[in-house]
Amino acid sequence: MIRSFLAVDLPREVKDRLAGDVALLRPGTAGIKWVNPDQAHLTLKFFGSIPEETVRQISAAVARTVPACRPFDLVLRGVGGFPNIRRPRVVWAGLGGDQEALKNLWIRLEEAFFEMGIPRETRPFNPHLTLGRNKTGAPNEKLFSRLANWQEPDSGPFTVREVVLFRSDLKPAGPVYTVINTFPLTGT
Repeated sequence: MIRSFLAVDLPREVKDRLAGDVALLRPGTAGIKWVNPDQAHLTLKFFGSIPEETVRQISAAVARTVPACRPFDLVLRGVGGFPNIRRPRVVWAGLGGDQEALKNLWIRLEEAFFEMGIPRETRPFNPHLTLGRNKTGAPNEKLFSRLANWQEPDSGPFTVREVVLFRSDLKPAGPVYTVINTFPLTGT
C-alpha cells in the first residue's frame, strides 16, 4: 500500500515566505503542530493508502487530464483558520490569483478520478496551504490576535506549471514526501 496525494508543489520563494509567516505566528502557541514550510503544498486530492496498481491508474488518469490545462498564476493572500480564527483546527495561508484556472484543474481531476471509481470530494474546494494544526481544539488568544490583525500584503505571483503525485511515509519526526511522478500543464 502506498499513502499518496496529488498536489501543486511550491517554489522556494513561496516556501521561504511561509517559513516567515510561521515564525511570526508560532510564539506562545502551545498545542499547534506547525507544518515544516519545506513540505508545504497545495493538496488537490488525498488518496490515503492505496494499492500500487491504483497509483499507476491515477498516474495514467492525471497524464490524460492535466495536459488540457494551462499554466496559471497564484499569490499568497492572508492567513486564517478553519473553522474560524478563534478556535482553528487548521491554520492556513490563503491563495489568490487565477482561481478559475485552479478550480477548472481541480474539477477535471475530480471527474477523472470519479470515472476510475474514486469517490468525489464531498467538501467544497477551498484552496489553502496548511501552516499548522491545533491538536487541542482549545482557543489560543495569542494566535487569534495574530490572525485577526494580519497585515502582510499579497506575495508576488508564482506560476503553477505542473502537478505532482507524492508518496507520503509517516515517520516519528513527521511525514516524508517523495515524488512519484510530475505532470506538466501544457494547455493554452
